[in-house]
Amino acid sequence: MRKQICHRASALLTTALSFLAVWTVTLTASPLTCQGQVTIVQLSDTHIGLSAAPNAATHLREAVQMINKIHPDAVILSGDIGESVADWNLARSILSGLTVPLFYAPGNHDVHTHNVNQYRGVFGPDYYRFDVRGITFVVIDSQLLGNFDNGNATAPPPLPPDTQAESNKMMAWLSGQASSIPRGAVVIGIQHIPEFRDGGFPNALPYWVISEPFHSRELTQLEKMGVKHMLVGHWHAYKVFSAGGITWHVAPTTSHGGGLGFLVHTISSSGSISTQFVAVKP
Repeated sequence: MRKQICHRASALLTTALSFLAVWTVTLTASPLTCQGQVTIVQLSDTHIGLSAAPNAATHLREAVQMINKIHPDAVILSGDIGESVADWNLARSILSGLTVPLFYAPGNHDVHTHNVNQYRGVFGPDYYRFDVRGITFVVIDSQLLGNFDNGNATAPPPLPPDTQAESNKMMAWLSGQASSIPRGAVVIGIQHIPEFRDGGFPNALPYWVISEPFHSRELTQLEKMGVKHMLVGHWHAYKVFSAGGITWHVAPTTSHGGGLGFLVHTISSSGSISTQFVAVKP
């Protein structure tokens, strides 16, 4: 019976995606097994309230309808939710239409160098851990790993003392996760800003990635936890690439520009991932 249910769930997902524009990248040569298979949808950079994205709310509503037809196990939103508390509340109202659990990670449009408590007041913790059907996910606040307030800075600006203290607390928490995660567990990280560029993309400005000293500190903790895949955003472009012993799944935006969409990640019990890009019509 379990095998029949698995095949039926797989068929439902395949049928749902057949109606959508899909681009698939398979990251392992081994076939995905149905037992323990988990489907996660990744939204990112919804940017409700951004002046350059006047149709962001409309696009997000469409994405919610499309996601509900896929029937994933959960949805994550990897940052840049909205531009103000009112915009966050509008995003939450739209996303309340999802029929599965939703997990948030903050982006640099959500958390700046002095307002992390404002984010926490609306969304709760900005870094935390959760499980979906045996897969462990660790959400990290990448805005505590650098100062991203100035997108044109040519050198990484320092964190102010109060934000550095918050960063130290998060890194201490992250350090403790490796010892509390069961041995052999599949662990996947989620944050807004990637640690690496994909070749020469994006440009060399520090705004686009995590810089030192946070770069090395975070990578050390990711390695200790056995993280092999990171779900990130920030670039407004769909990318899948490997760097630092980790595969980086960069989600597109749903808000504005070209290539609007979201990602569907199918995760096997062994931790291999097949990623699909689903287009949202502009």
